[in-house]
Amino acid sequence: MDNSKDKFVIQLLIGKQLYPITVKREQEEIYRKAAQLINEKLSRYEQSYPNLGYERYTSVALLDFAVQMLQLQAQKDESLYTETVERLSSEIEALLKKERTSL
Repeated sequence: MDNSKDKFVIQLLIGKQLYPITVKREQEEIYRKAAQLINEKLSRYEQSYPNLGYERYTSVALLDFAVQMLQLQAQKDESLYTETVERLSSEIEALLKKERTSL
C-alpha cells in the first residue's frame, strides 16, 4: 500500500503566516482545529496586551499551551493511579467478603 496516497498538503494560516503542511487525511480536522485554537489564543493576547511584538504573543501562547498540556498530563497520570487504587481496593474488599462468608 502506498502511504503517500493517505497524505496530502493543507494550507494553514497560523497567526500571520501561511503554512503548507502534509497530513494524513484522517488528521486534517485536528490540524485545522489546532490552527484555529492557536489563532484564537494569539488574538486574545493581542487584544489584551496591545502594542507588544508578535513574537511576544507567540511566546506567551506557546507557554500557555505547554502549561495546559502539562496540567492535563498530570491529571491523566493522577487519574490512572486513582483508578488502579480503586480497582485494587474493590478486589481486596471482594476477597475479604468472600473470606468472611466462608468462615
